[in-house]
Amino acid sequence: MKVESFHMPSIVSDLDLYYCGVEEVERFFTCGPHIRDRYLIHYVIGGSGFFDCHGRRYQVGAGEIFAIFPGELTYYETDPDDPWTFCWFAFGGRRSKEMLQRAGISHDVPVRRVHGGDAIRGYVELLNETLHAYPSRDLPAARIHGALYDIFAVLELSYLASRPAMPAKADAADYVGKALQFVETHYQSPISIKNIADYVGLERTYFTKQFTKATGESPQQYLIKYRIDQAQRLLSTTAMTVGQVGKSVGIPELAYFSRLFKKVVGVAPKQHGLRLQAERRGAGR
Repeated sequence: MKVESFHMPSIVSDLDLYYCGVEEVERFFTCGPHIRDRYLIHYVIGGSGFFDCHGRRYQVGAGEIFAIFPGELTYYETDPDDPWTFCWFAFGGRRSKEMLQRAGISHDVPVRRVHGGDAIRGYVELLNETLHAYPSRDLPAARIHGALYDIFAVLELSYLASRPAMPAKADAADYVGKALQFVETHYQSPISIKNIADYVGLERTYFTKQFTKATGESPQQYLIKYRIDQAQRLLSTTAMTVGQVGKSVGIPELAYFSRLFKKVVGVAPKQHGLRLQAERRGAGR
């Protein structure tokens, strides 16, 4: 059984769908050799077969994808003793190469196992249903693009999960540098030390030890000091209230912010602001 749908985008966008489908192939199914003018990804739901590309032959089974790039000569065939069931989608757009790279798919690595790949079939079936249900002029573009991005989210998350963890012997400066960048970018949000550790790719306790050893202070101490430094800057350069400043540096609870500020600076934020105002008045005389 084969279900296939076609779509012609009216304008080129970041990610465009051209056609998609689901099929249980016949025993002696073959396709090619030929050249495509679109990117095309097949996800194998069941069965086994072979994909030929760049002079190499890949065996592709359930839970794997194979990707075809525009302008490449390819050929694929099912194993007659274990025919494929697969779904596919052809796409293009300005971000196509980027999305493939983020999913770990390239000319050199056109075949990849996908963890959680059964979700891809669901998204392709949703695309099929959408294309059949709506006239081309009334297609819900958000649903089309959303399903495509959902597919690539599955592919990217699977690729990230398959990569080896960052080696424990890597230079601590690499971890610390990434952590400092994360704090500088996200200090206004309610981030935790676990968020920072996850970002640099380390277990929380191990990250804390490495960071403290390299900087002389714990990640929590650094985060607090950085936020308070930014708070002092805002108090000295703006007319914001103490509460507004606290919220702007990621500490929305006024009492907690005041307590932390006094612990780091030595005076409460309100007193600090009054002192700065007095200094400015004195400088203006």
